[in-house]
Amino acid sequence: MSRRIMITTVASLLLLLSALITLSSIARVYAQGEGVGLTEPMLVKTDKDSLYVEIRFWSEPEPNKDVKMQIRFLQPDQSRIQLHVDYAVVIEDAQGNKVFEQPVTHSTPGIEELPVMFPAEGPYTITVKVSGILFIPIPEEKAVFSVRVIPEFPVALIILAGTIGAMIAMSSRYRRFMKIK
Repeated sequence: MSRRIMITTVASLLLLLSALITLSSIARVYAQGEGVGLTEPMLVKTDKDSLYVEIRFWSEPEPNKDVKMQIRFLQPDQSRIQLHVDYAVVIEDAQGNKVFEQPVTHSTPGIEELPVMFPAEGPYTITVKVSGILFIPIPEEKAVFSVRVIPEFPVALIILAGTIGAMIAMSSRYRRFMKIK
C-alpha cells in the first residue's frame, strides 16, 4: 500500500511540474506583449478643449526596455482623427527630470508612433503639447497623462515557489502516512 502511495505522489509531482513549465511558457509570451496588441487607450482632452489626445503602448512599459507609444489626435466629438497637428512630447519622471523629448513635429495623418524608454520603475508624466491644427498656429495646449512603469514579474519565481510548496505538502503527507503504519 505504501509503495502505491509513493508512486502516486511522484507521478503527481511530475505532472504538476510539467504543467507549471507549460504554463510558464504561455504566461511569458503574454507578459512580453508578443501578439497581444496595444494596451488600453488613455484619453485626455487638451487643457483648452481643442481636441482629444489618446495614447497607447504596443506592450506594457517596463524599465529599460524600448516600447512604441502610439499617439492619436481626435476631433472634439472623438469620432474622427484630427489631421495635420503640430505637437511635441515630453516624458518626465517623478522628480521632474526629462527622460524623453520629441520636439515640435507635424503629424499629417493624426496618428503617430514614437519609440520611448523609461529608465526605471515608478511614476512618469507624459505631456503632449499641441501648437497647431490644420496648418494654423494656436496657443499651446497640453494633454497630460500619468503612467506607472512596473517591471515584469518573473514567472519563473512563481513556478519555483509553487513547485517547492507542492513538494513540501506531498512530503509531509507521505511522512504522516508512514508514521501511521
